[in-house]
Amino acid sequence: MHEPFREVWGYRRSCLGGDASARVRVFVDEHPMPFGIAWHTVVLFFGLAAFAPTRSGDLLAHPAPVRDYAAAVARIEALQTREDSIVAPGGGSILLTHGNRAPRVVVLFHGLTDSPLQYYALAQWLFAQGDNVFVPRLPHHAERAGNIATMARLTAQELRDLGDQSVDVARGLGDTIIVSGLSAGGTIAAWVGQYRSDVQRVVLVAPALEVTHVPSLLHGAVLRLALRVPNLTRASPRDSTEPDREPGWATHAVAQTLKLGVAVRNAAAERPPAVRELSILLNAHDRTIANGAAIDLARRWRRRGARTWVYVLPDSLRLPHDVIDPRHPGSSVGAVYPVLDALLAGKAPARWVAEIH
Repeated sequence: MHEPFREVWGYRRSCLGGDASARVRVFVDEHPMPFGIAWHTVVLFFGLAAFAPTRSGDLLAHPAPVRDYAAAVARIEALQTREDSIVAPGGGSILLTHGNRAPRVVVLFHGLTDSPLQYYALAQWLFAQGDNVFVPRLPHHAERAGNIATMARLTAQELRDLGDQSVDVARGLGDTIIVSGLSAGGTIAAWVGQYRSDVQRVVLVAPALEVTHVPSLLHGAVLRLALRVPNLTRASPRDSTEPDREPGWATHAVAQTLKLGVAVRNAAAERPPAVRELSILLNAHDRTIANGAAIDLARRWRRRGARTWVYVLPDSLRLPHDVIDPRHPGSSVGAVYPVLDALLAGKAPARWVAEIH
């Protein structure tokens, strides 16, 4: 005859108000303890979530270039019309053209929780030099009725589609296509560099391939866990003067961005990038993304024969992760824009910007 209960002495001081001598009666019928079942289920779930392989899905290119200028402009204007009904003021896609094809078109991808307005000042800088410029809005961003949780719907496939379709319309806007992006936008630019051969040059700015505070050894497990567990968000109130921004973060949006980055890095280990000129601009003071992952991608590209350069903005500038938007506290576009201007033109920046080989 079995005992239906068993007394356990000294069961976790913290659970018993500090009385280490107290007794706890635990149900130990022939079936496992309910708490034990729950605990082992949780451990098993998180173990499987962290280490079971993740299917990346189709993250390859599906080019459908628009070679006619008028058709490309019409497609972007139709996109802007659709955005008008959902996008917060100033948060829609930006198109700056000189009324015809330009010798050069620049596509700029903004970062998570931001909007194309992040790139407006740089877009105008480039437009003044004769470029046509397109800054598309990332899916689920800068929506009037949206919030940080809305961005949790973002997928790696949507980011891939944005990169693909933006290059498609750029074909009609100019003779030479240059692509750049910051953070999540830098991850999209990395994807373009790996897959779109109709682009002349790609410039990644602080690409979100890995985040800080997570050791590279554990990055894969943490990413798989983040993709599978329920989304977590951290939101701050919107600034009424910047309605295009959604301060905070959503773990699923970050994880899907990193998922696209993993796909690019895996592809780079197996085959040459489609774009032959690739530059990466990092920020030594960055506390958001892990610079080492970007350097690793550059080395993979180099080993496959691509012309790849890595430059680092000095820590002494104390720049934030967002080095593009002049609205961001601590930004110094007077220092950063000339560096980007040189890289977009395929030139080496000023000597005060260190190069990593």
